[in-house]
Parts: sequence; C-alpha cells; structure tokens
Amino acid sequence: MIHADREKIAQVLHNLIGNAVKYSPLRSTIRVDYAAIDNSLKVNVQDLGKGIAEKDQQRIFERYYRVKETSGGVISGFGIGLYLCREIIELHDGTIQVQSVKDEGSIFSFTLPFNP
Repeated sequence: MIHADREKIAQVLHNLIGNAVKYSPLRSTIRVDYAAIDNSLKVNVQDLGKGIAEKDQQRIFERYYRVKETSGGVISGFGIGLYLCREIIELHDGTIQVQSVKDEGSIFSFTLPFNP
C-alpha cells in the first residue's frame, strides 16, 4: 500500500509521459512500467528520443533549467515541469532520477515507499 496524493502523482506521470512524447520522434514507442523493489514501488517512463547529455542530467531537475538545443530546434516550456516532479516525489519520501544517452533516449524513474 502507498499513501500518496493521487492528483499529484498523476501530475508527475502526465509530465514525464508528456516530455517523452514531446522529445521523441513521431510514432516512436513510449514505455511505462512499474515494479516492486525492496520496500518501494519503482515507475519507469522510457523513450527513444533525443536523450540528454550527461552534463545536463546533473541539473535537469533544477527550477527553470532548460537543456540548450544544439540542433536549432526550439521546444516550448518554462523549465519547471521536472522541478515540480522532483518536489512532489520528494514530498512523498521518494526519489526521482534520469538515465539517458544522447540521441538514444531516456528513462525517467521514480520510487515511492510502501507503507507498513
């Protein structure tokens, strides 16, 4: 059992899936899965999109941080979506992280602890 704010966790999922769609090629696969690991639930959102450079992965959850596009394309946003995701997950005593390879895609994962 997990005690969580349903609307806030839905907001996290909506943002992660929306970003996966936004930064991926048309008709590419977005994979969402979950698993029980130790005493927590782990949720992954995986895309086959642009990926994120290693230097940007360290800052991607900061407020107003935006990855600089080198391809000349511009994708709208304020740089607060992932920051809000981190805040929501941390307020639920969870963690959020990214694993990514530039031009190969990303996996955004968050964990939420099970309640005894």
